[in-house]
Amino acid sequence: MDVKEAKFFKASLDNTIPHLDLHGFYPQEALEKLELFLFNELDKKQDTARIIYGGGTGRLREEVLGCLKKHVLVDSIKDEGGSCVVLLNNF
Repeated sequence: MDVKEAKFFKASLDNTIPHLDLHGFYPQEALEKLELFLFNELDKKQDTARIIYGGGTGRLREEVLGCLKKHVLVDSIKDEGGSCVVLLNNF
């Protein structure tokens, strides 16, 4: 098991990691909240976070994952269906 896999495993067991619930938001609003959340967690020196987007039509999931995949603060993502775990870059 490498370091990333270990962090994902630990995060999947930890219900206390920071999380952002984006249920009910339109994609543009969700992406604005996501951006602020990521920078706040970086300021707090967090290395993992959970983003919850739910099921629904999948549009919000697509937008959120698309943003996370190219975000400078995100090292890796593990999609878990209605949510994902994000490993943040340590600057």
